[in-house]
Amino acid sequence: MNDFQAAIPFPIKWAVNPNKFDENGKNPVQLALFIPTESVVAFAQYLMDMADDQSKARTGKVWDYKNNEEKEITGFYLNAKGKIGNEGTFGNINPAKVKTSNELAF
Repeated sequence: MNDFQAAIPFPIKWAVNPNKFDENGKNPVQLALFIPTESVVAFAQYLMDMADDQSKARTGKVWDYKNNEEKEITGFYLNAKGKIGNEGTFGNINPAKVKTSNELAF
C-alpha cells in the first residue's frame, strides 16, 4: 500500500534547456520551473513546513552576491527525478507532504 501524500495538488514541471540569453558561453543552459497556479499556495506552505522542521536541513554552499564569495549556509534540497528526451532534460517535482507538529500531536 502506497502511503505517499503529495504536498501540492499538481506537480511542478522543470526543464533544463539551452539558454536563449546566453552571453558568450557564460551560462549556456537555463532551468525553468512551471508552477501550476493551483499549487502555488500549497508549495509555499510546503516550504514553510520544511523551515519549521529543521531535521531535514542540510549544509550547502551558495553564492553571496553582496560579498562576492561562496558562503556555507543551512537550507533544504529539493530533489526531483528527470528524463532526457528530444526536447531536453525535464521532469516533475512532486514533494511529499511534511508532517507538521500539529499533525504529529494527534
